[in-house]
Amino acid sequence: MLIHKIFKLMRRTEGAVAAMTAIGLVAATGFIAVSIDLGHLYVAKNELQRAADAGALAAAKGLLAIPPGTTGPVEINPDCGRALSFSRKVVQDNHTDGATLALVDSDVIFGKWDATARSFDAVGCSNPNQVNAIKVITRKDSTANSPVLFDFSGMMSGGIRSQDLTASSVALTGYAGHAPEGARAFPLAVDADKVPPDNTPFQIHLNPTPGDEGCWHSYKDSSSSTSNTRDYIDGTLPSPALQVGDQINVKEGVADSALKEVAKQFTLLANQGKTYDVLVPVIPADSSHSGWQPIEGFATLRITDVNAHGEDKYVQGYVVPNYIAPGVEPGGPNFGTLAGIPKMVQ
Repeated sequence: MLIHKIFKLMRRTEGAVAAMTAIGLVAATGFIAVSIDLGHLYVAKNELQRAADAGALAAAKGLLAIPPGTTGPVEINPDCGRALSFSRKVVQDNHTDGATLALVDSDVIFGKWDATARSFDAVGCSNPNQVNAIKVITRKDSTANSPVLFDFSGMMSGGIRSQDLTASSVALTGYAGHAPEGARAFPLAVDADKVPPDNTPFQIHLNPTPGDEGCWHSYKDSSSSTSNTRDYIDGTLPSPALQVGDQINVKEGVADSALKEVAKQFTLLANQGKTYDVLVPVIPADSSHSGWQPIEGFATLRITDVNAHGEDKYVQGYVVPNYIAPGVEPGGPNFGTLAGIPKMVQ
């Protein structure tokens, strides 16, 4: 009798265990399905973000496209149509979820970046010169490229079959703030108050005179020697890296061989019908032109005359606006020269 009761209890227990096992298997299957689909979604989101990043950088480069082979500062003609074209091609080359991406024209947004507030304001492109940043949105939704489809979750009762995804990035063109090694930063510096927006000419007198408006510098070299200056001017030596906030060693003096090299380069370019435009660091307006001075930014100096003879030796020129410097990165104030390498800011 007792044995019979034990067998009946075991049969009831086996049934409960079987039911619990079935429930557990269903739950485990659902958990696995959700995990796989979430992993799929995570990968697709990362791919979409990479496409947005690449598209924003391409748009910024396209806006201020630098002619191939350019080695010094060059005048820019911002072109929003070119920026859109550059971005579209790059986004299409970045596959997401196993397929190419179509970029909606309205998802390339032209605007201004406020570095202090770290905010982007869409301003459109009626005046391309006002644009300093571009936002690109990539998407997989009903607007373009179709939502991400779930492989397993949709098979379950009440499961989600698809998910909309978007990603966005903002690339900043920005004003020149960092000239890496070899970016051809010139060994002349100009005073900040001699960086006018109206192309006013001025002279950098290379004899110690009260009218000095700039001077030589030896980059971050503590030596007062100018023996290498000529080689920096003709490109024999790559210019050292400089950025806003660096201290550079400035000095008065003719530096005869360097000045003659400037005159030589000026004449060569003039004979070819070309202007002599160089990237120069900007130092404080009250600089003594002696010892260490901080770099406040970078400007493009157009050299218009060189006097390498006589008592008053000088380099004459003016700062030109709306220029871009190849190989130079953003991070400086507006002294008229933009960086040739955009950077991601959002």
